[in-house]
Formats: sequence, structure tokens, C-alpha cells
Amino acid sequence: MSATTATLRIDGFAHGGRGVARLDGKAVFVAGALPGELVEATITQDRRRFAEAEVLRVLEPAGGRVEPPCPYVPDCGGCDLQHATPGLQRDLKRRVVTEQLERLGGQVDPPVAACLPVGPDLGYRANVQLHPDRDGRLGFHRARSHDVVPIERCLVAADAVNDVLAALPGAGGAEGLAIRAARDGVALVILPGPGSLEVPDVPAAVHLSQPDGSTVALRGADVVHETIRGVDYAFGAGDFFQVNPSGATAIVRTVMEAVGDVAGQLAWDLYAGVGLLSIPLAKAGAEVVAVEASRSAARHAAANGRDAEIDLVVEATPVLEYVRREAHTADPPDLVVLDPPRDGAGSEVCRALVDLGVPLVVYVACDPANLARDVRTLSTGGYRLAGAQPLDLFPMTHHVEVVATLVR
Repeated sequence: MSATTATLRIDGFAHGGRGVARLDGKAVFVAGALPGELVEATITQDRRRFAEAEVLRVLEPAGGRVEPPCPYVPDCGGCDLQHATPGLQRDLKRRVVTEQLERLGGQVDPPVAACLPVGPDLGYRANVQLHPDRDGRLGFHRARSHDVVPIERCLVAADAVNDVLAALPGAGGAEGLAIRAARDGVALVILPGPGSLEVPDVPAAVHLSQPDGSTVALRGADVVHETIRGVDYAFGAGDFFQVNPSGATAIVRTVMEAVGDVAGQLAWDLYAGVGLLSIPLAKAGAEVVAVEASRSAARHAAANGRDAEIDLVVEATPVLEYVRREAHTADPPDLVVLDPPRDGAGSEVCRALVDLGVPLVVYVACDPANLARDVRTLSTGGYRLAGAQPLDLFPMTHHVEVVATLVR
């Protein structure tokens, strides 16, 4: 494959948001291409087993192709599906989840439901991470690069986030920052650099991150709050919480539908964060153990449980350490809910759940490939994938959340 440009028929769609074509017997992953299209593409990398390319011209567009609403496309690497209608985006995400469960998960005809919208397709993101370019202007990384594309406004970010971004004079010597909107204000988390950032006068909780990952308040409260399905969640600016409040609501609803009647059951909520799923499970009558490695998040989970007037046991310990410790207990859980980070739970955690013989596992995943690998481990250990519900928490991007239900 020696040509720098090629005319390609796109016949697939890969995890990661790129169209797939074949040229000289080699798979070509084409950024900006959609299944069914004929495109002229620039070959950007030519490797032994595959190549990477970018669309130069669309010769025959797919029916769902649209003009991206954002002026920073395709330079900004934040949104890689703005050239498709929201409906087509969700169809492609379901396709990716299905293919990953088949190819990596060993599932035959996996029961993957249609990908559901969970809220607005723009203006939904309550948390963004920004980086300075050489001139100190704030922006996002270019796709597959550390180069920064300066931006003035992000279409997928919430208005409150954009208001703070507009008020910032630039990075001011900071190495980066995050803007997080919540119910009661906006938190600005600054990664210190050689200079000092002049913080605008905004009604916000403002924090400075420390080398150990903790934060200290510069001005205002050091805790922000979000309300999900009538439950108040308090969390620090550095704690994980879903960037899309509508998406958090959808996750809770979908998980609670998957677990069914939990009254009187023992439930483990692994990777519990600040208790997003623990509290609804306890409110539904389950005896809940929330397991969370982050001590800050675990403290907030315990406090959120007390504020909700529910009895919640919080274990501030790594998940693998906890499940190994409890593997031979005489009182195994009736169900496990887990919401691991992008890397997934991993084979060791999944094998420990197999050893425990948990009747029901509900797995919340933000990466279909790692979900599929863990589903394979659980399936090998005697579980059946009863359903997989994709949720479109991140419109305009290839990212998708999945709630998978596995029964013993």
C-alpha cells in the first residue's frame, strides 16, 4: 500500500468511531467515514497488518451524514461523530457493542437492545478537561495527538461550563484545568504550572489540585452537589461522577430495572464511587456494601448514605482485595452491581465473582471491548448474558455506556 491517497468503500465501523475499508487485503481504519460511503482518503499510517486514514473527500455519502454543527470539527479530537445524525450515531454504537461481544466476548447473537438517548445531544457535558497551547490558550487535544486546538466554546458542554471558560483569561501558566458544573455551582480544578492562574470572579467552588491528588479550596465551598432521581449526592471536585447528569439518571434507572426486586437481599456495589447506585439499591430494601478504593469518594458515599437516611456499609478498599477477602464467606451476596473504570473489572475480579457464585451480576461499562472481555470470563465461569442495554451518554462521540445483565 504505497499510495498516500486511496478511494475506499467503507463497509464496517470500528470500536473507536472510525469507518473500516479494505485495500490490498489490509484493513484500513478511516476517521470521519461512515458505513456505506465511498471516500477519497489520505493514508496517515501504513502498518504491516492495518492502515489508518482520514477522509479527504466524500464521494458517495451515507444517508445519515450531516454537516457537523461544531466549527472545530475535525481538528478537535473531542467529538468524532458530529458528521452523523444522532439516530445513526446510536445505531452505530449498538453495532459496535454487538460486534465486541461477539468477537471478544465469545457471544453468539448477543441480546443487545437499541441504544437509548438519555437527554440532549448538545450542551450535556458538565465536566471538561482543558489544556493550554504554546500561547496559553485553552482547548482540547487534537485526535491522537498532544497538540492543542484552542476553543472559545464547546457545543457539548453545559452552558455553565462555557460561561466559566469565557471568563478565563487563558491558562495563566497552569498545566491544565477542569471545569465541573453541578447543581450548586461550578468547580474549577487547576493543575499547577510555572505560573499562577488569575481566577475569574464566578459564583463557584474553586479548588487547587495538589501533587498527591487532593484539592484545597481557594474560594467557596469545597464540595459540590448533584441531584439524581431525588437523591442528593455530594462529592469533591476531584472525585469521579458522571459528566452527564441525564446519563447518571439513565444508569440508575436501567440498573434498578435490571436487578428487579432487591428487598431483603445482600448487594455489593463494586467501584461504588460516591454511592450513585448504592443509595437507590438501599432505598429499594437491599442490604448494601459499597466498595470503593478512593478514600475521598468512599467518605462522600458514607456521608451521602447518612444524608439519605439509609444504612449503607462502605468499604474503602480496592475491589480485588475486597472480593478476594470475602471469597470464602458464609454469606455471599445475592447480587453484585459493578461500575469499573474504563479498563474494566479484569479477569481476576471476574473469576472471584465466579468463585463466589453470585446469582446476578449487573455490569455498568464505558468501554465495550473491556466489557466483552469480562463477559467472556464470566461466561466461561457459568454465567449467561441475559441482556445488554447501550445508553447514549456521550452524543457526538463514539463513546457509549452499557448496562449488561448476567445470570448464573
